Amino acid sequence: MIEFNYLPIDKVIYGKNSVSSINSQIERLNKKKALIVTGSSVSKSNFFASIINSLGIDYVVFSDITQHSPIEEIEHGIEAYRNNNCDILLSIGGGSVIDSSKMLRHYYDVNIPHLVVPTTLSASEFSHIAGYTFDSVKNGVRDKAITPSIIFIDPAAAKETPDNLWRSTGIRSLDHAIETIFSNRESELAIIMALKAIEKLFNNLQGKDEDNRLECFKAAWYSYFDVFDSKMGISHNIGKVIGSKWEIPHGVTSCMTLPLAMKYYSRYFKKEMSQIKTAIANTRYANMEPWIAVEKLIDDLQLKAKPSDYGLSLNDKPYIFENLKDKPDWADDFLTEFLS
Repeated sequence: MIEFNYLPIDKVIYGKNSVSSINSQIERLNKKKALIVTGSSVSKSNFFASIINSLGIDYVVFSDITQHSPIEEIEHGIEAYRNNNCDILLSIGGGSVIDSSKMLRHYYDVNIPHLVVPTTLSASEFSHIAGYTFDSVKNGVRDKAITPSIIFIDPAAAKETPDNLWRSTGIRSLDHAIETIFSNRESELAIIMALKAIEKLFNNLQGKDEDNRLECFKAAWYSYFDVFDSKMGISHNIGKVIGSKWEIPHGVTSCMTLPLAMKYYSRYFKKEMSQIKTAIANTRYANMEPWIAVEKLIDDLQLKAKPSDYGLSLNDKPYIFENLKDKPDWADDFLTEFLS
């Protein structure tokens, strides 16, 4: 028996100029005042200005969200929502902004309608999971009720996103897709969507036009299509441990962990590796072993990074091992090679 869990997303509105329908969706929900949650850099963008200047209701901007969603910032967001008598959330930004908004709903009121305009490829908007940081340790909540209500995928949202951030979060989405395949091998739907995500990312992540950006946004969506039933593996889980502790963006952690994780996966999952190889058959990385292809893609995107770049060494292995969840039998060997 195979189980598939649908997440309570009301709708996904995608394509060029999809954000033009934000007002009609708010009107449909009969809401009067929005808390707009974002980060400092996005709040200064032309894209952000275009949305708030066309918004048809009152709003308050809360732009204090930073990397890894510190719990203090979430608490301040709750105060802003409550003290300004808001009745709807609009998140414009990347994973930390979206996760913080989901945590706001978790702590204050899960019935708040939550609209999201992503500007990166974190795919947090398609997830029932929200991460936050307390005392430099990443924590998380899993609850279907905090899944965003309406998502707007508009390629214009990424026009001002820095290349390194856009591309590294694309590798994060690649991480989601690849580890879905290894963790949920019995779900045909999960595998189909993950393989399509891999193909789209390999073909579009290096591009910069609107079509490339839209395809990448769709790939991020597909990479998390079965997130409820697909447990992430060692690449993703190490990223959670080292990201908040060493202040490493999650996209960058995937650039460091994913190729080596795939090298280890290739020893145990021959069929799945063959499926990934087929998914990239029509890309410039055809005929490479999948883990080598991913390593080459990261290198071509100028995203190559090492743990030592962020001050990690073998001395940190006990801390990472102790905090790593769902450790495979080869986790010890993996960490030794990863940190060497």
